[in-house]
Amino acid sequence: MAKNEIAHTLDVQGISCPVNAVRVKAAVASLKAGELLEVLVDEGEAVLRVARTLKDSGHRIVKVEPRRDGVSVIVRK
Repeated sequence: MAKNEIAHTLDVQGISCPVNAVRVKAAVASLKAGELLEVLVDEGEAVLRVARTLKDSGHRIVKVEPRRDGVSVIVRK
């Protein structure tokens, strides 16, 4: 797998906090070190909570990009 290739995508749009953050944390846990996960999340508090959960867990947010239907957050384990 290429260094910047996304290994998995997780869509948690429409899933309320804290369930979305718990699912993201579980998905990141299943990655190998250095792999990328793309998380599709709703705008607003949801993206802030997911980003905070990832940072607090020691993962690196590589990119945050607005999309037509929410936000894409790419994280490296």
